Amino acid sequence: GYYHTCAILDNGDLKCWGSDSYGQLGDGGSNTRIEAPSSTPIDLGAGRTAVAVSAGEKHSCAILDNGDLKCWGRDNQGQLGDGGTNTDTNAPSSTAIDLGTNRTAVAVSTENGHACAILDNGDLKCWGSDYWGQLGDGGTNTNTNAPSSTAIDLGTGRTAVAVSVGFHHTCAMLDNGDLKCWGRDNHGQLGDGGTTHTSSTYTKAPSTTAIDLGTGRTAVAVSAGFYHTCAILDNGDLKCWGYDYSGQLGDGGTNTKTYAPSSTAIDLGTGRTAVAVSAGPDHTCAILDNGDLKCWGRDSSGQLGDGGTNTDTNAPSSTAIDLGTGRTAVAVSAVGYHTCAILDNGDLKCWGGDSFGQLGDGGNLANQGSPVAVSGSNTWDSSTGLSSGSGSGSGS
Repeated sequence: GYYHTCAILDNGDLKCWGSDSYGQLGDGGSNTRIEAPSSTPIDLGAGRTAVAVSAGEKHSCAILDNGDLKCWGRDNQGQLGDGGTNTDTNAPSSTAIDLGTNRTAVAVSTENGHACAILDNGDLKCWGSDYWGQLGDGGTNTNTNAPSSTAIDLGTGRTAVAVSVGFHHTCAMLDNGDLKCWGRDNHGQLGDGGTTHTSSTYTKAPSTTAIDLGTGRTAVAVSAGFYHTCAILDNGDLKCWGYDYSGQLGDGGTNTKTYAPSSTAIDLGTGRTAVAVSAGPDHTCAILDNGDLKCWGRDSSGQLGDGGTNTDTNAPSSTAIDLGTGRTAVAVSAVGYHTCAILDNGDLKCWGGDSFGQLGDGGNLANQGSPVAVSGSNTWDSSTGLSSGSGSGSGS
């Protein structure tokens, strides 16, 4: 999240650390920040474990091993989905979110004030803030505090296989590889190539036409940032569009926003392709096919992990982030002003802003421009994905 981090361990335990201003750590405590993972996991219910997690701005959501979905933390816009009175909670409820009769969740994504989940039948439902149409229901821009009984209309016969929630927009990858986005489009983040992009430009439902990713190209992963969106294509190309004020689009250009995917993919290095992507507020990170990890865009807190002088970059570096001798990345999450990655040996490392202990190193709350190990991070389970960018929505 913005100032907290969550991870699933290899035994299914879920732990969160960092800021707890609204109960987003889920420990049932007194909203006290913690600077390293606790020895006690979050109580998900008797015998329950976590299989997916997504950390929003000031709340968190997790899918359990039985398909239940629970959220906790801030609820000012109904983002917890519990149907209640927008009351913050500091621990998972004993009752799961009502996704519909006999329905379970297979993917979840949450960000600022809304959340979305893909159900076991491929339906997509969202709840929370709808000021910019980000819930995709085509309705009256009314906030909701629980999933609708009706799924989002993705097109005749179409289902969702991945979802990613941005600041005020939502993107979904469909079962045929099409990619569609809806919600606010003030900086072109919807990727539809439209000609009107003002502070009040938005759409309330998925378009009947998919984003043009290039002739014959489909999407295999998607990640929505604050005001930009990135997608990995079926040939391994990576393309981003929307706001580019800090170089987060990675095109090496002059920080010019774009309203649709470029005809040219991001240059990841000779012969290199992308296997995972995560878009933060104004930086982007990608794992390459050789396990290298590269980040670009804003570097105000060291979130690019290059060990440099907090200088924004507008394209991937020729040098990968130093994760340790012989180490590669298997999952990455770029949210807020810090970044975290799971390594091939199960270690978890984070870098960037640490004002609330979100790096989890138990240190002195100092920003880190290079990766540091999270306290106790060994044998963390990469198979669950910590915003791996796989498009599963597991924290992407």
